[in-house]
Amino acid sequence: MPQIGAPKERVLRVFVAETGGTWTELTAGGNPVVRLSAPDLQEARRRRRRLPADVPVILDLAVSVADDARTALAAISDHDADATVSYAGTVDGLAGLVADLYVAGVADGVTLIPVGPDDDLGPRAHAALSRIQDRLRIRAA
Repeated sequence: MPQIGAPKERVLRVFVAETGGTWTELTAGGNPVVRLSAPDLQEARRRRRRLPADVPVILDLAVSVADDARTALAAISDHDADATVSYAGTVDGLAGLVADLYVAGVADGVTLIPVGPDDDLGPRAHAALSRIQDRLRIRAA
């Protein structure tokens, strides 16, 4: 039984940005979130600290995910890296990064933003989410 005044359990949240500015949650969260964009992880952490601790913070993450890192890096090379935190690599690497962001308290989840107009992140995002849950031994919202 939860205690009165006990901190709420943190729950991992993962979203995928769609064309037209919409975003779809892959997890089953329901509480409102604050979406945060930052040029690097240090700035993301600073911005996170300015927000109330009980508000779930979701970090924008521009991603290029491929079967090998070289292909992903080639796809992300034209992306404006100054705009937001970026990742290029494999599904396993993405899962590791998101897990690290969550454990370090930088964010309670991410919005995965595909860098290419034809990128279909859905299947890779679901695979990454499954690996994150296994790695952290947690449930996602």
